[in-house]
Amino acid sequence: MYSMDEAERFAAEFLRQKYEGHEFEVALFGEDKWRALKGEYYYFNWQSVKYIETGDDKYFLYGATFIAVHSVTGECRFLNIHECLAADPFSLPK
Repeated sequence: MYSMDEAERFAAEFLRQKYEGHEFEVALFGEDKWRALKGEYYYFNWQSVKYIETGDDKYFLYGATFIAVHSVTGECRFLNIHECLAADPFSLPK
């Protein structure tokens, strides 16, 4: 099983490859509250670098979904919105 740090590196590289050459730069959120392990998957949240740095909504990328990294294979993929809602990886304990 991969560690959280390894999975985060996989997710960051996956994101870099997917958005290479785009007009805006994207990155994973650096805060622990935006990374989680649930079941067999690590989840990471990401956004435009300008939004992460400033918090200004004009830089917010709407429609961005979480990245899931399989804890054993390291396979990365974007979740669809239904998967994001079902997984709810960043919810606070109830």
